[in-house]
Amino acid sequence: MNTNLQLIQDYLSGKLGEEQALEVQLYLAEHMDDPEVAALLELRFESCRSEADNRTEQSLGTTRRRLNLNHHPYRRAVLWAAAATLAFLIAIPVAFQAGWQRHQEPAPIVWQECVVPVAQTRSITLPDGTQLALNAGSRVTWPDRFTGPTREIFLDGEVLAVVAKDSEHPFIIHSGQADIRVYGTTFDLKAYRNAQMLEVMLREGSVGLDIPAEKGKREVRLTPGDLAQYDKKAGELSVGKIPPESYRNFSDEGSFSFINTPLLDIAADLERSFGKRIVVADDRVATQRFLAFFTNGENLDEILQLLSRNGGLRTVRRGDTTYIYKK
Repeated sequence: MNTNLQLIQDYLSGKLGEEQALEVQLYLAEHMDDPEVAALLELRFESCRSEADNRTEQSLGTTRRRLNLNHHPYRRAVLWAAAATLAFLIAIPVAFQAGWQRHQEPAPIVWQECVVPVAQTRSITLPDGTQLALNAGSRVTWPDRFTGPTREIFLDGEVLAVVAKDSEHPFIIHSGQADIRVYGTTFDLKAYRNAQMLEVMLREGSVGLDIPAEKGKREVRLTPGDLAQYDKKAGELSVGKIPPESYRNFSDEGSFSFINTPLLDIAADLERSFGKRIVVADDRVATQRFLAFFTNGENLDEILQLLSRNGGLRTVRRGDTTYIYKK
């Protein structure tokens, strides 16, 4: 017997698994008028007819009318053949419809996630070609494909982003209290959930920073060279100019730029980057702000010494933990 006809026989007898059954359903939908297929279904129809009781007859008639199948004798034969096995009672035309829907409907969105361990970095490319360099302790979540009018991801951490240009589909980064609306550009974003400051350094292109306002959110547009710092605790935003080449971060061989940055945030940055615990143990210096650049590959001890010298701090190390106090 023809292989396809044998599969149809097995299908009508309930012997196939879900995947093979779907293949047969689609084959029948396309070849219902083939002479061999029609003959097989008519034969099965005749053999099952005598076994169907009145209740089955009534049920099949209702189903045929609902699906508008009465005009095609072989679709009716499929219904009768299915009645011979309880597992396929009035299911074949419905299965045809479900099979086509499965092929026509898009697959559900699958969300991906990257979590960067301490003292490490990661680089990923998103489905639209956007490139993300992620600093230690960062977490980013994105869909396996972008659909709809916008491209949206979620970030807790620090990223150097080179966003693929697409004027019709803005790129949006959701990060706690603030959102970044990108119009095809290169920028640095530091937006750790537990940090007091959110920072955006625009290198080229254009971005909009959406921050909380009295009524929803307000957008602040940035131009190249703008450094925006949003104090989440105070609800205050400041925007200043800085040459993009002067702003150095983790992507520049472990460099650091601390611009009006609270000591608590600095300690958290150093802890993530070096994998060493750092505790600001004195409330008097916890919110003290620093302006400091480290671009020569300084190690943790060298950075802490310079901060202590300029900020009137004292550091004490116990095991792998460094404690910071006011001098």
